Amino acid sequence: MKKNRKTLKRQLWPLLAILPLAACDIINPAEDVPAYLYVPDFTLTTNAITEGSASEKITDVWLSVDGGFLGAYTLPALIPVLELGGRDIALQAGIKDNGINSTPEIYPYYQDFRVNRTLSPGQVDTLRPAIRYRDDVQFAFIENFERNGQIFQDVRRGSLDQIQIITTDVFEGSASGLITLDSANSVLEVATTERFSGLASRSPFVYLEVNYKSDVPVLFGLIGNRKNGIPSQEVIILDPGFVPKAEWNKIYFNLSYLINEINQEEYQVVFQAFIPIENGQFSRKQANVWLDNIKLLHF
Repeated sequence: MKKNRKTLKRQLWPLLAILPLAACDIINPAEDVPAYLYVPDFTLTTNAITEGSASEKITDVWLSVDGGFLGAYTLPALIPVLELGGRDIALQAGIKDNGINSTPEIYPYYQDFRVNRTLSPGQVDTLRPAIRYRDDVQFAFIENFERNGQIFQDVRRGSLDQIQIITTDVFEGSASGLITLDSANSVLEVATTERFSGLASRSPFVYLEVNYKSDVPVLFGLIGNRKNGIPSQEVIILDPGFVPKAEWNKIYFNLSYLINEINQEEYQVVFQAFIPIENGQFSRKQANVWLDNIKLLHF
């Protein structure tokens, strides 16, 4: 009997030695090795005549694999993906609504970039999505300051003389718009002469794209009118805007909620540039605002 016990112990020892390792595998199972997608940037191409400038400020990529959304990532992005093998990949261009970092959104007017890739563990696939505007995008207006007769001529405060067309220090092309302010003319509020209807008839999305640099804050907004309405029927809201910026920048203003708030039949785009007052004094004696490639887009 003692001999059998010794034999049994010798047989159990290997099994007992293995059990802790098996327990470790259960508690800490081996992790799958992901594949990686590297997306450095997007490239936007436009028809210059019908769609205007190809300038963009795409800050994020929104990734879906086989129709499942995997997340939004700041560019440039190295993204781990556990879905291996042949996969359908969709990349959507992300922007910051109204230039605010806390409001990332898929820009609805840019096409998705779609591709099929075979993803392998540990392998890095680089994708450089080339996109265009969607075919169903409507450009209510494009103001690039390259022609006579600019669209912003309905002056509400200030003087039309405060708006100039300049050919030096331009964003791109041959000209940009320049607004000048001083202590005697510290505010300029001007709207489009044309009124636009049907902006939200097919979709609630309405955006304004603007290239700019500025010494002072600028507010953008909408004036709502009933068709053939008189001035007393108009409603104006100035809400999204930008702060001073020493270098050229681009911003995407989401006007959708203003359309819903104003709820009129026709709209003018309006902006107000102003020198702030601090401690009862103008913060500066003179200021400039440069604008270019202003686009009003809807579906």
